[in-house]
Amino acid sequence: MTGAPPLATPLVSVIVAARNSAATLPACLAALHAQDYPRLEIIVVDDGSTDDTAAVADAGGARVVRSPAVGASVARNLGLEVARGEIAAFTDGDCVPDPSWARALVDGLVTSGATGVGGRQVNVFPAAQQAQRDGFEAFFRAAAIVSDYTRGDDRPRQVQHNASCCSAYRIEPLRAVGGFAPGLWPGEDVDLDLRLAATGATFYYVPGAVVHHHRPGTLTWFRRMMRRYGEAERRLVRRHGRRRAVDFVPVVVATVLILQGLLVIPVARGPLVALDAVLVCGALGLLWSTTPVRLWPSVIVFGLTALWEWHVGWWTAREEPA
Repeated sequence: MTGAPPLATPLVSVIVAARNSAATLPACLAALHAQDYPRLEIIVVDDGSTDDTAAVADAGGARVVRSPAVGASVARNLGLEVARGEIAAFTDGDCVPDPSWARALVDGLVTSGATGVGGRQVNVFPAAQQAQRDGFEAFFRAAAIVSDYTRGDDRPRQVQHNASCCSAYRIEPLRAVGGFAPGLWPGEDVDLDLRLAATGATFYYVPGAVVHHHRPGTLTWFRRMMRRYGEAERRLVRRHGRRRAVDFVPVVVATVLILQGLLVIPVARGPLVALDAVLVCGALGLLWSTTPVRLWPSVIVFGLTALWEWHVGWWTAREEPA
C-alpha cells in the first residue's frame, strides 16, 4: 500500500459482513489489499455461510470471524468487538472499493470532524442486465429528492445518513451506542445514524470514496429490494418517528389519491385538475433536471414499480416484538 501520506494515519478496521459471498469476495478483498492507505486491518465476518466464504476470506488474507447466521447487524457488531482500529469502515462482500477509498474516508473524517462519513456507490450489473443499469442509476438520481440511499454528485457536505456499504465511523462513538441494532435489516444503517445523531453526532458525504456495488439487476430483485425498503422504513418510523423526507411519502400519496375521489364534485373539479397539472409538471421538471430524455421510459417504469412495492412493504410491515 503506497501513496502520499494522508492528513492522519489512524488504524482503520475494515469490516465486511458476508454470507454466501464466495463468488464476489475475492474481488472485494483484492481491492482492499490494493488500497493506497497504509494502515488497514481487514475483518471478514462469515455470517453463517453455506458456501466457501470463510475459506475464501482466509485465503484472501483477512482476519476471519466465524458465526452462525445472525444477520448483517450482529455480524458487523462481531467485527466491531475484535477491531483494533480507531476507525471502523464498512463495505459489503459484493462491493469493490476504489484504491483511494479508505484514504478518502479517513481524510473526510479528519477534515470534517464528523462522527461518520460515507461515499458513492457505482452499481455494477451482469452483462445480461447491463442495458437496465443506466435507467436504474437515473431512477435513484431522481429519487434523491426524498431518499438518501445513493448519491452521485461531487459536492462534499454534511448529511443525515450514509449507506453502510461505503462508510466509516470513529469507533468509540459507534461502540458507545451499541453498534448496529440486532434483527433490523435493511435500514440498520439508518437506525444507527439516527441513534448517533441523538448523541450529537454529525455525518459527512465524501464523494471521493467510491465502491462498485455488484447487483443482480433483475426486475424481481428490484421489486424485492423496494418492498424490503418500505417495510424497513415503517419500522424506522415506529422507532424514531418521521425524521426523513421519505417518511412523509405515504401521507402525500394517500392524500393525493383521496383528493382524486373529489373529482366527481363539480365545484372541486377545477382546483383538483390544476393540482394534478402542477404535480405532473413537477414530475416532468424533476425528470428534465436529472435524467436524459432517452432514459425517461426506464425511470418511469422503475419509479412506478418502486412506488408500488415500497408501499406494499410499508403497509404490510409487521410490528417488532417488544
